[in-house]
Amino acid sequence: MPTVSRTVATPWAMLALLAACADHGEGAAVAQSSNLGADLVRVPGDADVMAVNESGIARTVTPGGAIDTHGLFFRSMGANGRACVSCHVASQGWTVTPAGLRDRFERTDGLDPVFRPNDGSISPVADVSTVETRRSAYDLLLRKGLIRVGIGIPDGAEFELAAVDDPYGYASAGELSLFRRPLPAANLRFLSGVMWDGRETLAGMSIRQDLAHQANGATQGHAQKPDPIDDEQREEIVAFETGLFFAQAHDFSAGLLDREGARGGPVPLSTTPFYLGINDTLGADPTGKPFDPEAMTIFAAWAGLNGNRLDEARGAVARGEDLFNHKPIEIADVRGLNDALGAPVIHGTCTTCHNAP
Repeated sequence: MPTVSRTVATPWAMLALLAACADHGEGAAVAQSSNLGADLVRVPGDADVMAVNESGIARTVTPGGAIDTHGLFFRSMGANGRACVSCHVASQGWTVTPAGLRDRFERTDGLDPVFRPNDGSISPVADVSTVETRRSAYDLLLRKGLIRVGIGIPDGAEFELAAVDDPYGYASAGELSLFRRPLPAANLRFLSGVMWDGRETLAGMSIRQDLAHQANGATQGHAQKPDPIDDEQREEIVAFETGLFFAQAHDFSAGLLDREGARGGPVPLSTTPFYLGINDTLGADPTGKPFDPEAMTIFAAWAGLNGNRLDEARGAVARGEDLFNHKPIEIADVRGLNDALGAPVIHGTCTTCHNAP
């Protein structure tokens, strides 16, 4: 079983940080009101459910209240030591960050399972024989958190490869080198497509089936398992992933984001209704409900707050939400929107495209 990186402070240090950063006794209510302390007691130290960022602290919640680190998500099933958790780390928002990867590199001399040449390096033939050659080979992973995806030009592509100028000396029409950061393995209940480019969104299959197919593809590709995982294993991984809800829980200026009637944070998110087509901009909501441009309302209760620093910060959040709902934007050349409505220019707002309430 691979080691789960510990890249944030201890739970009790985080509770102290919450208390120090909050105003008007807000921190004192953290463990009682949000059950943050209780959740952390139940979670093993290496599976911290909190992630510190420049704005505050984000949290993960699950239906069972704790992250089970004994499942397949945390277990190496391939040939190179990797597990799902190698690239989907709780304290890094269920993806990876350059800072977290650099920490792993320094602690292991670049031998942690995430550092494998099949897709972690600039090319699968890069020299990884020494610490310094590994530092060069994994440069894009260390600087930008990028994994290489090798894909050939598919049949029927609407483009052709005119020339190759690959500084890493590997890409060709048979295998293009495409670099992207792993997507978060959380909040998957709200997906309408799987993968950056939708290539795991398969015709005639549900999102859950797509995720099961993707889990096998990742295990065979990224972890280099020679044979497929079975249906039961796929379902276990998907069940774990779809039970993860991750969101900002605390802001260094506005405090806890589920106070004073607000519905921010991962706990409200975990109970948010969702179905494909909800509040559809084109009027295709399967329930027949018309599109409501005022889609974002989780901080509406903070509108007009003032009088102290905490309330002023919360009032600013509410004003930002109001701008998101109402600031006019001229939208042009968006395929699937302008062409679908037959309108060269649509007078919309942010919620014209970001419409799930």
